[in-house]
Amino acid sequence: MNAAQYAEYTREAYRNTNSSGKYTSDSPDKSADMANPMFKQDAYVLESLMMGYDENGNYNPGNVRTDNWFDHITRNGIVTDHQISVQGGNTKTNFLASATYNRVDGVIKDKSYERYSVRLNLNHEINKWFKFGLQTQYSHSIEQRGSGMEGDQYMYRISPLGALRNDDGTPTELVAADAQMWNPLMNLVDGAVSAPLKTSRYLGSYYIEVTFPIEGLKFRSNLGLDSRTVQDYQFYSSKTSKRQLGTSYAENGMSKYTMMTLENMFFYNKDFGKDHSLGLTLLQSIQEDKNESNQVGVQDIASDKLQYNDIASALTVDNIGSKLVKWNMASFMGRVNYSYKGKYLFTGSARYDGSSRLAEGHKWVLFPSIALGWRISEESFMKKQNIISNLKLRVGWGKTGNSAIDPYMTKGGLKLAKYVWDNGGKEVLGYAPSIMANDALTWETTKQWNIGLDFGLFDNRLSGAIDFYLQNTSDLLLERQIPVVSGFGSVLSNVGETRNKGIEVSLSSMNINSKAFQWTTDVMFYANKESIESLYNGKIDDIGNSWFIGQPLHVFYDYEKIGIWQDTPEDIAEMKKFNDNGASFKLGDIKIWDNGDNKITEADRKILGTTSPKFIASMVNNFSYKGFDFSFFLYASMGSMLNNDIEYENKPGRANSIVIDYWTPNNPTNAYPRPSVDNQEPAYVSTLRYQKANYLRIRNITLGYTLPDKITSRLRARRIRLYFAANNPFVFTNFKGIDPEGAAGYTTPSCSTWMGGVNLSF
Repeated sequence: MNAAQYAEYTREAYRNTNSSGKYTSDSPDKSADMANPMFKQDAYVLESLMMGYDENGNYNPGNVRTDNWFDHITRNGIVTDHQISVQGGNTKTNFLASATYNRVDGVIKDKSYERYSVRLNLNHEINKWFKFGLQTQYSHSIEQRGSGMEGDQYMYRISPLGALRNDDGTPTELVAADAQMWNPLMNLVDGAVSAPLKTSRYLGSYYIEVTFPIEGLKFRSNLGLDSRTVQDYQFYSSKTSKRQLGTSYAENGMSKYTMMTLENMFFYNKDFGKDHSLGLTLLQSIQEDKNESNQVGVQDIASDKLQYNDIASALTVDNIGSKLVKWNMASFMGRVNYSYKGKYLFTGSARYDGSSRLAEGHKWVLFPSIALGWRISEESFMKKQNIISNLKLRVGWGKTGNSAIDPYMTKGGLKLAKYVWDNGGKEVLGYAPSIMANDALTWETTKQWNIGLDFGLFDNRLSGAIDFYLQNTSDLLLERQIPVVSGFGSVLSNVGETRNKGIEVSLSSMNINSKAFQWTTDVMFYANKESIESLYNGKIDDIGNSWFIGQPLHVFYDYEKIGIWQDTPEDIAEMKKFNDNGASFKLGDIKIWDNGDNKITEADRKILGTTSPKFIASMVNNFSYKGFDFSFFLYASMGSMLNNDIEYENKPGRANSIVIDYWTPNNPTNAYPRPSVDNQEPAYVSTLRYQKANYLRIRNITLGYTLPDKITSRLRARRIRLYFAANNPFVFTNFKGIDPEGAAGYTTPSCSTWMGGVNLSF
């Protein structure tokens, strides 16, 4: 809210109080404003508000002085991206080398990202029996994470009537003389906050391939490496919204992550006569992940200029931590491919996987699969027609697994605790259980049936695929709530079964294909229905975890707001029935759906929605005319719900709020309840946060022009293309939060990127 909106919101909150500070006027009143506790506690606030009154006491909200801290910490971000590459080779050797520089100055002033990377790809054939190759990339990035003030709910309570800067331009400390309203502009002072995350990463993929004298027999070995070193630094001076004039704080941490994957594969491919084709694959692979880290946090650094570089100079060690996390996976796989006359296809495979993250006796599982295909368009009865150019029917069944849990979860966990003995004379260390062990954790497995049809029409000018699938997942790896008398709030368990069934459709069309003008369209549609089939206790709902038989796994289960109690005879009579049963509803309060017993109890909670959309769809159109090219990408999601976790009417009469249509006697809306300074927040406030998140987004629009050859040849270039692109320029949605694609609550606002550039090829 701006200052005038906030002032009226505060007045309304005080109109609805039973305390002595009640605002008795139904309209803005100069004397009442000067007597209001929130307005008179700070001279600057009162001065800002009094600017709305003329010498005769007439009020004009447009003259009230206002300020918005968010405007001071945001900006138009800048994206810079440069790439250069060189490629070449001969009949036996080819290579590609490239370098990239990327920088993003974020929309929040203390956030930025900078990245350098180099890449080298090489393939070399020594002789007809042996070849090798590699793909390598090294990058170094620095992410300035800033203070995180855009995600701090206290910032959004700051009064727009208060002063953000002193007369000399420096930031004030407390805004509006409120002990909870620390000025976020302090975070933007040079040296106040520094929180860089520096990441150096090396990615390497290497292979050797041997072709044996036996026809169709090959061996290939792949080695993959992923090595990351992360330096995690943080510094907050005492004059920041986080430290609030207390001691400074610094943190210095480092982690080293290494992942190695080794795959050894034998391939045998052989045609037997004209009709039979056989392919065999054998694979053995191992994977190791290891993460080592350490971190030290301290308070009261000797000098702010030292920041996180000399933590030994601090007076207080706040926290110390280090850890080693390691896990392994091993796999064996065999696959058979068979084709008869190129029309009838069979694939069968079996994979045997073992994960160190699971419990003893439950680490290894066999995952089989089978698939059949029929190229109908290759049949003789299809040769006499010219409409269908491709038609293939597919059916398959397979079993897959998931073991993606934190290592050591089967063993449980301990946390460090400090105890004071001898009347505070001695501090000793102890350990207490923090994670409940589960020595029966096993793989989460999914069995899937799939039937699909690939087709092409009119010489493949229209092509696509339709797939129907059914997935049954059992032994889901989920945190299950348990009674706290056990000493734990939850335990990771294999819980029940779920089912997913749906359809996927993809279409590609060549709409126009003339010499000067081309137009293609790609469309995708995906619909899925998820349901819980059973839980650990059979087909019985688990209300504590919001798991319900026949419903998706992630649902919102709560009371439902159906309106606001209005000053009408019908609502007054109905409200009296509830109040006679122990409720204390008043006009302007949130009205809750009831099952008919005129009591709001647990029995009135219901499933409101799910985070999973009913369907998603996308469309890409590409146009080219002579040297011009134009494309746009549309993406839509329908049927999902989000919890927009922000504060609604929190501390009304004191804290600011987003602009809302709240109830008053003169504005009998059904949108938001009447604010009152007597309430920390409205009753059943959570019902305001559940919002539908349907949206249509234009993900990308690109316009380009490629210069004619006669011009590029004069410039000694092979190709020159100028382009302008807009990423996420528009979104159409009924969601009231930051972004319907999951950015709910207080977070960095969504961004649209507008970019121009040049592609040069020599």
